[in-house]
Amino acid sequence: MPHYAFTLKEKKVIAKETMSFVFEFGDKEFNFKPGQFIDISIEDPKYKDDKGNVRAFSIASSPLDNYLMIASRLTDSAMKKSLAELEIGSLVHVDGPLGSFKLHSDKKVPVVIITGGIGITPFRSIIKNETENNSEQKIILIYSNRAPEDAAFVGDLEEWQAYNNNFNFVTRWTKEDGHIDEKFLKQHIKNLAAPFYYVAGPPGMVAGTTQLLIEIGVKEDNIKFEEFAGY
Repeated sequence: MPHYAFTLKEKKVIAKETMSFVFEFGDKEFNFKPGQFIDISIEDPKYKDDKGNVRAFSIASSPLDNYLMIASRLTDSAMKKSLAELEIGSLVHVDGPLGSFKLHSDKKVPVVIITGGIGITPFRSIIKNETENNSEQKIILIYSNRAPEDAAFVGDLEEWQAYNNNFNFVTRWTKEDGHIDEKFLKQHIKNLAAPFYYVAGPPGMVAGTTQLLIEIGVKEDNIKFEEFAGY
């Protein structure tokens, strides 16, 4: 597996208890496909616990960016605390890219993305890449959070929707309106069985959404999911 050492260039709060981290490639070349993830470890971390010093993070930047971006919910784990307090200019160790969570190749089949919380990260990479490449792929993104302050990258997604006619961004506030159900999906999707579905987020959300899709007639082969556990 390829191994890299990248420098922290920028970190900032992007939602409630959520930060993004940008790393410089330097003179190195880092190639990946939108939707993939990496393993990150910190050299000489400030905090240590029995969970270890390695975590998997989906890549939030696109292959056309000259930097690597990740995002994370902040927790009380030693690794996450060390990452949040990492000084600009510090090195992190990166292994990867890993995974095959990517869009299908047939642009004629529409895409519906259903995600919540920090599950947005691989889809930011995918949508940014499709927009930058003027793709004809039709994408509906349903982004579910308890409240607006919990939603990351909303500004980016709204900007891409403004000039990508093939991208439709839908927000869902579960605290006010309940969970995603068949009625909600029918409001935004003309033919529920036609698209290819991508689901990512906490295990409970992924399991519930996947079961709902199967119950409303979506073929299991047309559903791809990724769980974000351990946060």
